[in-house]
Amino acid sequence: MEELRSEKNLLLTSLSYSEEDAADKFPKDIAAMEQSLKRLEEQEQKYSAELGAALTEYAGLREQAQGFDPVQLYEARQAIRPGKEQEAEHRAQQVYGEKYSPLLMFDSKKAVSRMLHEDMERQAMRRMMRQAQKEQQISNKGKSKNQGRDVR
Repeated sequence: MEELRSEKNLLLTSLSYSEEDAADKFPKDIAAMEQSLKRLEEQEQKYSAELGAALTEYAGLREQAQGFDPVQLYEARQAIRPGKEQEAEHRAQQVYGEKYSPLLMFDSKKAVSRMLHEDMERQAMRRMMRQAQKEQQISNKGKSKNQGRDVR
């Protein structure tokens, strides 16, 4: 019995309760925590739905963008991105206040990048740019050879 009491007191102490307060405060704190958990779950569902909608919208916009020059579109997105990231970061700072974490924001940016497959896209754009440069060089060499022949 004594061992159980000792263990109970250790648990109450670790939870910052005295033995007298435990009977009153513990059920109230559990109810408050359950309410907070319920609220967090509702927010998670809401934000998951918003994320799903945003990803669907992104896919639709991406499909519409098929008619554009991919390199120009990529460069335009890269020009716009820093401002949009800064807006999102500012909004997160306002919402979270003192609980805002730059590390969590960094992780979030990485997660978004993974969801959008940006690493693969970046590599594809670099390949396309190199290929376009090679074609331009070949075209310029051909023109200069032809111009040299015309002069003679």
